[in-house]
Amino acid sequence: MRYLMLVLATPDAPADPADVPDIETWVRDTYGSGRAIMGDRLRPPADAVGVQVRTGEVVVTDGPFTETKEVIAGFDILEAPDLDEAIRIAAAHPMAHTGAVELRPFWPLGLDSGSEG
Repeated sequence: MRYLMLVLATPDAPADPADVPDIETWVRDTYGSGRAIMGDRLRPPADAVGVQVRTGEVVVTDGPFTETKEVIAGFDILEAPDLDEAIRIAAAHPMAHTGAVELRPFWPLGLDSGSEG
């Protein structure tokens, strides 16, 4: 099963966290084993652009365009047999120690709202 792992910077990050894993080790172990498919860092919210279509007109809003305390700093797409393994992978990421990580299972197109993918 595939999971989107959102890597979040949070305002309540510990000032001096202990035992934070090394990001290079996490990338080597996770990508090297095929448990991650792709990922990247994201530019800050000020560089975001919102796009909406209203009454046939495209409306573009400069970022940041949502009010939130957390900032999506990056993402990874994980391949894991189940949620427990995805949680184990996410818990080993440095931002799980200094920020937050959110996991979302993919919802393949063609599955109705009552199905799990």
